[in-house]
Amino acid sequence: MERRTGKSSGVGKLVALAALLGLSGGVVVPTTRGDVSGLEFPTSSIWGAVFDRIHTFKGIPYAAPPVGNLRWRPPQDPAGWTGVRDATEYGNRCPQIVDAKAPLGSPLYEILTYRSNSSSEDCLFLNVYTPNVSSSADLPVMLWIHGAAMVIGSADTYPAEVPTSLHNVVMVTINYRLGNLGFLPTLDAETDGNVGLLDMVKALQWVQDNIRNFGGDPDRVTIFGQSGGAWAVSLLVMSPETRGLYRRAISQSGVAGLTTTRRGDITRTETLAARVNCTTASFDRMMSCLRSKPAQDLLFLEIIPIVGGRFLPDDLWDLMYKKRVNEVDYLLGTTDDEYGMLLSVIPGFGEDGLNRTVFEAILPAQLQFDADQFPKGNVSAIVQPVIDQYMDPDNDDPIYTRDQFIQLMTDCRYTALTVFMAQAVAAHNTRVYQYEFQRRTSVFSERPSYTKAAHGDDLFYTFGIPLMRDVTGASWKYSFTQEERDLSLDMMAYWVNFATNGDPNDFTEAARMRNLATWPRYMTSSKSYLKLDVTSSADVKIRESNMKFWNEEVPRLMGKEITTGGGEKSTWSILLVTFSAVLHLLQ
Repeated sequence: MERRTGKSSGVGKLVALAALLGLSGGVVVPTTRGDVSGLEFPTSSIWGAVFDRIHTFKGIPYAAPPVGNLRWRPPQDPAGWTGVRDATEYGNRCPQIVDAKAPLGSPLYEILTYRSNSSSEDCLFLNVYTPNVSSSADLPVMLWIHGAAMVIGSADTYPAEVPTSLHNVVMVTINYRLGNLGFLPTLDAETDGNVGLLDMVKALQWVQDNIRNFGGDPDRVTIFGQSGGAWAVSLLVMSPETRGLYRRAISQSGVAGLTTTRRGDITRTETLAARVNCTTASFDRMMSCLRSKPAQDLLFLEIIPIVGGRFLPDDLWDLMYKKRVNEVDYLLGTTDDEYGMLLSVIPGFGEDGLNRTVFEAILPAQLQFDADQFPKGNVSAIVQPVIDQYMDPDNDDPIYTRDQFIQLMTDCRYTALTVFMAQAVAAHNTRVYQYEFQRRTSVFSERPSYTKAAHGDDLFYTFGIPLMRDVTGASWKYSFTQEERDLSLDMMAYWVNFATNGDPNDFTEAARMRNLATWPRYMTSSKSYLKLDVTSSADVKIRESNMKFWNEEVPRLMGKEITTGGGEKSTWSILLVTFSAVLHLLQ
C-alpha cells in the first residue's frame, strides 16, 4: 500500500507575473542571466502522479557557445538577455558521430530518441523539471548526466517529467561536449583537456547559483548518470575541483576504469590533426587549424580522459586505490548481465553458445581495454589467469563457455570497478549503497533467452517508463507487468530518498510511502548490497572471488603494488621495513 503525502504546489506571485505578461501556460523564473518562461506539463499521462502538473524549463544556456576560439577551452559564462527568454523548447544537442534512433512504439523510444530539433556546437544547455517553483520549497535536486560513452547522447532523450511528477524532487538534465570536442589533450594552461567534464562543473555551478528559484535546495544536489554518464559521475567524485558542488552521487552501470592520457601528451591531438590535414609542427598553429575545421570532421568514437593535472591528479586506478576521492554519499550498482547483449555482435556467439576455441582466440582483444587502464599493462600477462579464474578446464560445453564469458565481461568492466569505488568512498565513512539490478524485463521478448538484465535496462525503471499512459490516459503506453510497474515505483523511491536524505530507506519529505525491502549500507567489512528485482532482497560480498581477482590480482599482474589497506602500507609492514633498516645500519 502507498500513502501519498505530496501537496499540489502553488506558484504564488510568479503565476500572477506570468498572467500579467500574457505567457501561455508557464511561469516566469529569474536566473542570474535573465528571466525564463517554461511550460506547465499536465501529468494525466503518468500513472500515480502526486501533482496534477509540473513545470518544465528547457534549453537554458549555462555556458557560452564553445565555438571558434572557445573550442577546447573551459566553458565561459553565457551572455545575459533582457526580457523573458522562451524556455519551452530543447536546445541544440552536441555534435556526435551518429544520431540515436529507436522505433516508435518501443520503450526504447523514450530514452533513445532526440527531441531537440538540431545539433550544433552551441549546445551547452540544461533543462529543469520541478513540481514547485517557490524559492522556499527547498526540494532535493538530481542532476542527470546522460550516457552513451560520452561520445553520443543528449539531455533531451530522458523523460524526467515522470519521476518529477511522482516525487518532491527537482530534476536537471544537461548537455556536455562529447568525444574529441570534449576530451582532447592540449597544452593550454587553463585546462587539462577534460572540457566535457568542465562543462558538467559549469552546469553544477549554474545549479548552485539558480536552482533555489526553481524550488531546489543547492545544499542537496545529487549527480547521477548511467553508463558513460556513470563514468562521468565517478570522474567528478575523483576530482578535487568539484568539491562542494554536490552532496551525493549515483552511478548506474559504470565506474571510470578507462584508458587515459597523461597531461602534456598530445599524441592523440597530433593524430587527429594529421587526419584532417592540419600541421603538427607548431602546437599553436595546429590548434588554430583544428579550431577552423567543421565539428563533424573531428568526431571519432573514442573517449580518453586526461590525468595528471588539476582535475584528475593521478591515474584513475590509483585515485580509487589510494582513496583519493571526494567524501560524498554514493549509491552505485550494475545489472547482472551487462554484457549479455553487448557480446551478441561477436560471430558464433548466440543461442547455441560459444565455441571454447573461439572464446580463447577473441579474449585477448576483449581484455586489451582492461590492460590499457594501467601504464605498465600487458594484456598477455592476464589472459591465462582470466581463463583459469572463470573456466573449468574440463568443460568445453558451448553454453557454459558463453555464459562464463558474459559473466567475465560483466565483472571486469562493471561490477568489479563498482566494488572498487564503493570501497574507496566507504573508507571515508560516508554512506554508500550498492545494488545489482536483476530483472529480465518482459517487454523485450525478442531478446535471446540467455540474457538477463542487460546494460541499460535499469533506465526504464529509473525514469518511470512503465508508468506511462497513452495519449488518452486510459490505457498503458507499454505492456510492462504490474510487478515491473511496482519495481519502477520502488527504484524511483530508493533513488529520491537517497537524494533527499542520503539513505534510500528514509522516506522523510517523500511525496508517497512504499513498503520497500531494507537496503543495507555498504561497509568496507560487510560489503552488503541489494538485489533489485520485483522482490528485492539484501545479500553480501557479490561474487567475492571474482571481485578480489579483478581488484587485486589483475592490478598486481599489471605492475601495481598491492598493500594492506589499499594504498597505505600496514603498520606491521612499516615496522618490519623499519626494523630491517635498523639491522642493516648496525651491521
